[in-house]
Amino acid sequence: MEQLRQDFHIGFFIDGFTLKKVNEYYRYYHPFQSCLDFVGLKNWAKAEALKVFAMDKRRVSWESHYYHPESNPVKRSWHSAGIMRFEQQILDAGIQMHYCDMRGGLANRPNMALMDDVMVFVTYRSLDAVVLMSTQGQFSSLPERLRACGVPTLLLGWNFTYPKNNSIVHWRTDLNLRENSSYYVAMEQIADSVKGDKLKRNIFQGRGYMPRKPKNMMNAMNVIPPIVS
Repeated sequence: MEQLRQDFHIGFFIDGFTLKKVNEYYRYYHPFQSCLDFVGLKNWAKAEALKVFAMDKRRVSWESHYYHPESNPVKRSWHSAGIMRFEQQILDAGIQMHYCDMRGGLANRPNMALMDDVMVFVTYRSLDAVVLMSTQGQFSSLPERLRACGVPTLLLGWNFTYPKNNSIVHWRTDLNLRENSSYYVAMEQIADSVKGDKLKRNIFQGRGYMPRKPKNMMNAMNVIPPIVS
């Protein structure tokens, strides 16, 4: 009798600094006029990971973590209704919240605890693969560290350009982070190809809305070939 295989354990890690910028772009500057839906994002990421990592009929266990770029608002005595609503959306999606532990209030940069936690999870929870949503170069060494442990990384990155305050904002996924990752998905192309695909469409709130074609933006490709290191 063939010996039973262990579960394939995947960890999904969201860089909140990146997500904050992505939400700003899609809510205020993109024709979608909508924020990301955390349940839809998690479900799409899991489906994509199952395809990329080719599970070979093994059972899959999945865990999700969100790394907030700011410190805990309760400790700062600044806990607004908007923050509470955001926290609830994260919890309702089955995602664990991790606030930045930096002192001095706000931290306008990525929560670097993400890197240390990922390595701890790989060691003690035996992660077999990591899905990372980020654009930030501060995490560029993480895929290499994971590869040394035999753990591949699927990177969900974003590239977009938009006008803001009489200037042009160019938001790009760090090249080293992208090249160091085992696989890469250009999420802005996924977002612009939601028509007729319920799983993709559910990445955004207001899932019944079919957006207009983006203006003054480069046409998106529908097929995203992974970059394999």
